[in-house]
Amino acid sequence: MTSTGASKSSGSSVGEILQLLVLFAAWYGFNAGYNVTNAHLKVFSFPITISALQLVVGLVYALPLWILGIRPPPKLTFNDLIKLFPVAALNAIGHTVTVIAMFQKGGGSFAHVIKASEPVVSVLLGLVVNGAVPKPFTALALLPVSYGVAYASTLGNLSVASMSKELTSVTAIFAMIGNVSFALRSILRKNLPADFKKRTNLTPANDHGVITIYSFILTVPFIFLYDDVGKMSDAYHSLAFRGLDQSFLINLFICGMCFYIYNEMQNIVLGSLGPVTTAVGNTLKRVAIFMALYFFTEGEVFPPAKIFGCAIAILGCLIYAICDSYKI
Repeated sequence: MTSTGASKSSGSSVGEILQLLVLFAAWYGFNAGYNVTNAHLKVFSFPITISALQLVVGLVYALPLWILGIRPPPKLTFNDLIKLFPVAALNAIGHTVTVIAMFQKGGGSFAHVIKASEPVVSVLLGLVVNGAVPKPFTALALLPVSYGVAYASTLGNLSVASMSKELTSVTAIFAMIGNVSFALRSILRKNLPADFKKRTNLTPANDHGVITIYSFILTVPFIFLYDDVGKMSDAYHSLAFRGLDQSFLINLFICGMCFYIYNEMQNIVLGSLGPVTTAVGNTLKRVAIFMALYFFTEGEVFPPAKIFGCAIAILGCLIYAICDSYKI
């Protein structure tokens, strides 16, 4: 190879690394921003409505890209939308119940402790739905995940009484429903016809946009079923009376944009990386969330037992993801 060729190759490699670092920084930054601003939205205690508004705010960013032709839009028929319905429904359920869990007192970090058990849920559902039996080391890696989640949830008190109390709390139940919903969503996505995404132009970015619109439409009826519109109006007027309405609307907008963009970044990053890098990236995401909640929110406490349990669970997630990627 000539010196010119080597120089071009080196420059290309540096450019790719820098691009990857920017994508990771955007992914983690917007993810942390979403979790922090979501905590500030608890002043308006209607989580179903908040979850729907978070979905629709992101479309302020997504729809103009399609309308102006900056991003080629998806090409979906009515039958395609029918096929996507279960995926969108599970996404809507998963997002809504996760917001409900995070709206509980101290629920931000606790919800993410429970969400760290997602690999366990994914393996169990994969076994039930697709008959997918995990490889030995992959299955063994689930043990530290389960232990770490239980240890962090109970602050080290692993008695039956303590685990029964903490793991059946409102936060834990809704966070676990979110785990199940998102795991099923992933399984159903993988079970779509092989040519589906190529035929419909469902790139990672377009896929997220379509599912977000679909999820918002599916969530709206539940606002009127479970969130009292009259009480919401009174709550908002109370915020305005206390001079908190503008900060609430600003946080809501930032939260929705962070939510949309972090998910889009996540889809792009995970779709362009190798399995091991993806595993590391997904694991470090949890660390970024916990750090953001610790430094930038009130009411989130991290005693040593919780930190220790989270560390074990996160390490277990990393080992699981690497073993799963190598099919061992």
